[in-house]
Amino acid sequence: MTTLSTAEERELVIRLIESDSVAFEKLYYQYVERAYGFAFHYLRNAAEAEEIVQEVFTKLWENKHYINPELSFSGYLLTMVKNMVFNENRKKIYHRAYVSDVLKYFQTQRKDLEEKITYDDLMEHISKTIRNMPPKRQEIFQLCRIEGMSHKNISKTLGIAEKTVEAHMRLALRDLKKVLAPILDKIL
Repeated sequence: MTTLSTAEERELVIRLIESDSVAFEKLYYQYVERAYGFAFHYLRNAAEAEEIVQEVFTKLWENKHYINPELSFSGYLLTMVKNMVFNENRKKIYHRAYVSDVLKYFQTQRKDLEEKITYDDLMEHISKTIRNMPPKRQEIFQLCRIEGMSHKNISKTLGIAEKTVEAHMRLALRDLKKVLAPILDKIL
């Protein structure tokens, strides 16, 4: 298409402002390739560049009453393209940051859930091991490890020798280590 003179461009812009679709069509075909090239230069993506150009021309038609016919139409048009390209890039950056944050959040939640499941599983194995101990060993273990009593106080409370308390604790800890060692090896 031949280049328009300043007067011809101004006349088409005035007609565009007056909602002349033929004038809009002439301006479209005059500048569409230039607008596309400008958008593609920044986006490096043909589909996105086409979409931006179509959106620019749609907005141009919708906002035709705000165009100043005394100013350069091509400058106005390319400024619209540039602003839409920058807005599109900004959206992409925000979108990537958002997706990254969401992924980090879910990875953290997943890790927390895995840790909770591991902790709950571990506690279940400990409770089961304690429940399977002989009653006296179970009682001594709970007094020592859960209630925090010393071996000496346990022996006085239960009326048994302190060496018996130590033997029961040694056996209780052996039982726990035997059950927990394979689990801890998997976790650690």
